[in-house]
Amino acid sequence: MIDKSELKPIKIDDLIRLGRDNDGGYIIPKIILEKCDGLLSFGINKDWSFEKDFSNYDNILYVHCYDHTLNYLSLLKFTVKSVFISIIRLLTFDRIRLKKSIEGIGCIYDYITFFKKNIIHIKRKISDNNNEINISILKTLEKITSNGSKHIFIKMDIEGDEFSALNEFISSKKLVLGFAIEFHDINTRSKEFNDLIKKIKRNYYIAHIHGNNYSKVDQASGFPSSIELTFIIKNLIKESTVLSNFKYPIDGLDQPNKHSRPDIILKF
Repeated sequence: MIDKSELKPIKIDDLIRLGRDNDGGYIIPKIILEKCDGLLSFGINKDWSFEKDFSNYDNILYVHCYDHTLNYLSLLKFTVKSVFISIIRLLTFDRIRLKKSIEGIGCIYDYITFFKKNIIHIKRKISDNNNEINISILKTLEKITSNGSKHIFIKMDIEGDEFSALNEFISSKKLVLGFAIEFHDINTRSKEFNDLIKKIKRNYYIAHIHGNNYSKVDQASGFPSSIELTFIIKNLIKESTVLSNFKYPIDGLDQPNKHSRPDIILKF
């Protein structure tokens, strides 16, 4: 079973949300944005709203996004699908989903206008090894730091590959300012998950936690199979730390990933 006592965040008052409403947004401490000059994003699919908000800060020099599934053909298919879905949403008066479907129609134009100059999309899969298809976190760090960014934040949603990729990275003892990671299958991979969290917490505090309500809640743990965790490097916190007294999800900050379902209340 997952060790829930290890997952309770420390109290941080300057948390902000970046990215679109519902699925795709993440909560991070504002101090990270003040100190950071580069973003590595692993797994973007058809949504780079978080990356857009992150890149709007003047001190961000480079944004490198890695996703081997994203290409013009997949974007074209998504555009066509969005047109048909938009018609259905319009006929059923589903305003919230209609807005997202309409945004999907313009995804190709948005892709072309966003990814340029210092913001690039690299068609590689994040892994614990390097070849023509795969690339390790260490190699992505080498690339972005060689470009000029030295203080890096990482956003990661890679559908279960985070376990092997992070283990390879942590063993290197290289540091980044923080992570926003969606962990998958945490209840069925609880021992692996618990061990990984303990390793990460040697150098990082947990700043925020949110349950993904697309995933099934395990009756034994009370936690969903997928959770979003934000970590901040310990040396950015100058004052003494205490565990958070917030209720999760945090009202006014968190949003359910699937808007039509209630958010998942996490109890420690």
